[in-house]
Amino acid sequence: NVDSVSVDEDGNFNVEVEDNVKDQPGSKNEDLLTGSTYTWSSVGPSTDGSFGVNICAPGGAITCVPNWTLQRKRLMNGTSMSSPHVAGCVALLLSACKAMNIKYHPNRIRKAIENSADTKDGLSTLQQGCGMINVVKAWEHLVTHQNDPMQDVNFRVSIDNLVSNNNVARGIYIRQPHETSAKQVFSVHVDPQFTKEDDVDKETQIRRVEFEVNLALSSSTGTNGSSWIETPDLLVLLNNGRSFKIEVDPTNLPPGVHTAQVLGHNVANPSSGPLFRVPITIVKTLPEENNVDLGRLNFTPAEVKRNFLSVPQGATWMDVTVRDTRTEQDKDASSRLTVLHTVQLLPHAAYKSNEHQRYLNLLPGQATVTSIPVHGGTSCELALARYWSASGSTTLDVDVDFRGVTPVGQYRPLLLAGKGGVPIRIESMLQDEGVSPDAKLTHWRSPLSPTKEGVVNPLGERDVWPTRNKQIYEMILTYEFDPSESSKDVSGTGFRPHVPSLNGYIYESTFESQMMLIYDSNKKLLGVSDAHPEEIKAPKKGKVTVKLQVRHSDPTILSKLKDQVIWIERKMSKEISLSVYASHEAMMKGSPKFRKRTLKKGTSLLTYVAEPDLSSLPKGCKAGDLLTGVVNYSSGGGNLPGTGKRPGGYSIRYVVGPSAPSSDDGGKGKEPEPPKDERSEEEKLEEAMLQFKVEKLTKLSSNVKKEDDDVEEKKKYRSLYDSIVESNPSHIPLLMVGMRHEDDEKWRTKRLQKVIESCNLILSKIDQDELVRHYGVTGYYDKEDGDACQERKKMDERKDALIEALARKARATADLENEEKDKDDHKEENDDDDKEETAESATETFDDLLAELKKWIDIDSNLKYSVLTLERERRKGRLGSVLNLLKKLIENDGEDTKGGICPISKPDLLKQRASVFEELGYDHLVEYDKLRSLLSSPKEFALF
Repeated sequence: NVDSVSVDEDGNFNVEVEDNVKDQPGSKNEDLLTGSTYTWSSVGPSTDGSFGVNICAPGGAITCVPNWTLQRKRLMNGTSMSSPHVAGCVALLLSACKAMNIKYHPNRIRKAIENSADTKDGLSTLQQGCGMINVVKAWEHLVTHQNDPMQDVNFRVSIDNLVSNNNVARGIYIRQPHETSAKQVFSVHVDPQFTKEDDVDKETQIRRVEFEVNLALSSSTGTNGSSWIETPDLLVLLNNGRSFKIEVDPTNLPPGVHTAQVLGHNVANPSSGPLFRVPITIVKTLPEENNVDLGRLNFTPAEVKRNFLSVPQGATWMDVTVRDTRTEQDKDASSRLTVLHTVQLLPHAAYKSNEHQRYLNLLPGQATVTSIPVHGGTSCELALARYWSASGSTTLDVDVDFRGVTPVGQYRPLLLAGKGGVPIRIESMLQDEGVSPDAKLTHWRSPLSPTKEGVVNPLGERDVWPTRNKQIYEMILTYEFDPSESSKDVSGTGFRPHVPSLNGYIYESTFESQMMLIYDSNKKLLGVSDAHPEEIKAPKKGKVTVKLQVRHSDPTILSKLKDQVIWIERKMSKEISLSVYASHEAMMKGSPKFRKRTLKKGTSLLTYVAEPDLSSLPKGCKAGDLLTGVVNYSSGGGNLPGTGKRPGGYSIRYVVGPSAPSSDDGGKGKEPEPPKDERSEEEKLEEAMLQFKVEKLTKLSSNVKKEDDDVEEKKKYRSLYDSIVESNPSHIPLLMVGMRHEDDEKWRTKRLQKVIESCNLILSKIDQDELVRHYGVTGYYDKEDGDACQERKKMDERKDALIEALARKARATADLENEEKDKDDHKEENDDDDKEETAESATETFDDLLAELKKWIDIDSNLKYSVLTLERERRKGRLGSVLNLLKKLIENDGEDTKGGICPISKPDLLKQRASVFEELGYDHLVEYDKLRSLLSSPKEFALF
């Protein structure tokens, strides 16, 4: 344990050490304190040949956990501890360099740390890199070599004839059997880099011209000696760089992972350590077999055993059997925690796409079988590790069995609407396999286009590279959709936004970054998505807005995405099973279906997966939508080890076609013939003109924005309305426009009496007794009688008008009654006209109108009339019922009130709830709601 580190006047580190851990040889603690990495620690190499790990540092008990986590006593392990440790070490070195006036540079500091690190026994180079950081030795390196100009130069290493995912390789990494079966020669280029590319000052140019260094090349010991590497002894390097050859002969290496390095030392100052390293990693797989016995494996604490398997062609999954070798007679019957991890590296694919991890808690004698999907012809790493904190000895027997039923040329079958289905040929290359294809569609994807074409804009000062003066640009695209349109066909409210051209790429992406922000109809941020989209929870109702930001330094590249289409994926509430047949004839006839059979080794057969029936598709499906799912070919079975088939199956997709033409009767029986229209052409024309005028009035009414503004628009509306009403005084749709105009939220509080008058006018035009007689007790009418259907339609329109008029009148009356209640007792009496109006409005109370309205509709179950229910419950003093209803409305952001006489937004609902809390004296809840409203209904969208 290092208690303190200080620097004296001569530049020497003084270290005070307290040794408070002393264990006797052979003690239990001595075994547990052996230096090791955590089970989850990343190890090399990286795909581009670099060892991946530069240095290692203590991963526990380095710093405290921040107080804001409310878990300051928590023990955290990993980079949360090692990163601040290394940062502190670098800070010490920089501080000392400044104090002692020693030149420092990022390259110099890095070389000092790497060339002075302590290698730890029992850890490979791929685990620890150059070793454990040692700040004292790093400082000594800086002091000793402070006058060596080569310490400031970065020597960039690349392999000329090796490419990794279209990127230049930083090291030599070969792992496939065909690569390790012969000797290979690699061209290594070393390029000295003095400073940034655009820095061409005189001093830098002189250094470049005069630069020349003699480098002694040597091969590090590595694993299994270094006789399998040949390299030149000397390299003369000038400022424009130079290449040299490395010969690698892996043919005689045993199975396993082997590492070595070619080091370049300055002949003039070899004690400074290597100026550059060429990492070399060779993976030799075990001999290719269908069944691989890894034998009995003994694990020391935190030990990781890496096994590399050659996956046979035709294998699609492997069954890994792990058995604890202890017997039931052993005294130690505790479980042993072991980690199983496998990964295959495929071109242009993320690690996570082809890796599998499982934690195994094994009791004495217990065995478990894990089925893991694999790709034939590509090596697979199978790592087993004793968990870092597990105690007790661990010995396991491990066996791997490769299985496979392979689709030939159809790894992702695509079904096109109208084609009937798709043929898929499957084969078994390893052994006899039972096959019984099973396919189903589980997810629904819909395309979305941007609401408008994207525009490229430069970002601010913080997004200009200071060293190269390079401007970063962004393009933001906006998309909108309504989840409620498909709520009946999907499971839950979750969805995933996919950008097919961008998703799945991070380090290999053409663009600097990609990010999506998702908002609800109130501009509340619902979630964030990036290259690997996760599920976002959306409200049940209301519009969802998706904003996509893409960044790049070249605006012409960004402009290619101006019309980028994204896909919204949702899980269907009901899976769609796809029928599988043995022939095209059977598929077209619909029988017989494919029956389970045995596929002999080395043979193949053809299956047909039929497209789904249109009636089984989600109701909201549109042409061009994509339904995705999985197809399995193996039969599986309870008597087989593992799953008996490839976990996860294979992807299958179905492109939705046009919807089926509706039948004449729509499935509801034949529509009755409409009654013959006996009106003259002039009467028909007059009705059409009246309908047009009503539509024009509605538009003019919406154009009037405020009570005191838009005088011209008000005059247009009033003049047109009065003239039309004068000639059509009993036309209810026209009167409804007038009523809605007077009851508009922008000015209704000043026109409550006019609202009531408009409602009374409509009510006077509707014969309620006639409605009662028409609907009767059951509401029955002859749906096959054209006259009856037309009469019912007319009565429905009158009933709707009656309900709306009563509801608006009740609300206006309630507001007038509340105003009267709030008037001061000593206020002067109104004039005679006001008295007359007040008396007239008081003839019917809010309760009377509500009772009348309830004859026609149940306002308690119909949330469109929640404004009336809330008013009634408040008047009755039932504040608990008010809070319950407000809670229900807030959960759906007020969407349930849309389409009624008074849609209530979420902010207004929160204000109403706050007033109830104030009335109840719940001041803390009032404050909470105020703060919550800032998050749930922000004024603007959150920024990227």
